[in-house]
Amino acid sequence: MQTKAYAAKTAKAPLAPHTIERRAVGPNDVEIDILYCGVCHSDLHTVRAEWPGIQFPSVVGHEIIGRARSVPMS
Repeated sequence: MQTKAYAAKTAKAPLAPHTIERRAVGPNDVEIDILYCGVCHSDLHTVRAEWPGIQFPSVVGHEIIGRARSVPMS
């Protein structure tokens, strides 16, 4: 599944449109339509590669607001 995102391609590059490949939604996953996303201070450290082990391109923004699209039924 291809998903549109914003990514830093290097530590010096600004966030720019990017497409990432996501795995298929599994039986224990909640699929979410992301409506809004915040970028926090730890995201800035990540895209600037100020912590060890950062891989590029880097997609940040873990503070999200969304709407559940599908929820597994038990």
